[in-house]
Amino acid sequence: MLINKLVQLLRRKIRAKKLGIKFKRVASFQLPEQLIVQGKHYQVNIPSEKGMDGEFIEVLLDDCYGVEKLSPSLRTIIDIGANVGLFPIGARNRFPQAVIHAYEANPNLENHLKHQSKIANFTYFMEAVGAEDGKVVLDIREVSGKTRSTVSPSGDIPMVSFRRAIDRIGGSVDLAKVDCEGAEWLLFEDRDTWQLVQNLSLEYHLWSGHTHAETRQVIENLGFRIGKQTPIDKWYGSILASRTRNPQ
Repeated sequence: MLINKLVQLLRRKIRAKKLGIKFKRVASFQLPEQLIVQGKHYQVNIPSEKGMDGEFIEVLLDDCYGVEKLSPSLRTIIDIGANVGLFPIGARNRFPQAVIHAYEANPNLENHLKHQSKIANFTYFMEAVGAEDGKVVLDIREVSGKTRSTVSPSGDIPMVSFRRAIDRIGGSVDLAKVDCEGAEWLLFEDRDTWQLVQNLSLEYHLWSGHTHAETRQVIENLGFRIGKQTPIDKWYGSILASRTRNPQ
């Protein structure tokens, strides 16, 4: 256990150095005002809200979405549940030539996404993504990353279909990062569109009665080969997967 913690600390320090910041320990970590993006220092716009320091560490210092495991030659990336744009920053550093589209339904985060989009060169859409075009109602939480959505014709937030989102980026996706607080189960309904996705980095959520085993089966049924599944607790977990040669 001690060895694992030391390895984790070392990796965090190395990744932090690449971003132009220092990391000593979680307890003393403060959100940075600047980061290195593609070799240049830029001001970043990250809110000092509850939990954002932990989010930063997970996404950019722990590589929780596994971008380092993928070839830097990836060309098309879609981020569903972009929050304030931390993942697109990491993705831009790893995939310098990629077209990146980021989707976020929470309108309160637009200023942050707009700023990050300029320094990391990605396109953002203030929309939810679902099985079809429509509207959603948001349950905005104190921790913005925990905001949930409910499909409703009376909603005031636009929802774009998964297929339309992929069509916007050119009709296929090398990497889909999906972390949308339970709305991923709507996306799973569109099996045909998933055939256009080559790699998946997923944080999945189980509060609607789903299980870790069921999630694994769903992803495999979509034609992916699971490289790693990490059940985090009874409510959520993560999966890294890639397209199999012969989808079932």
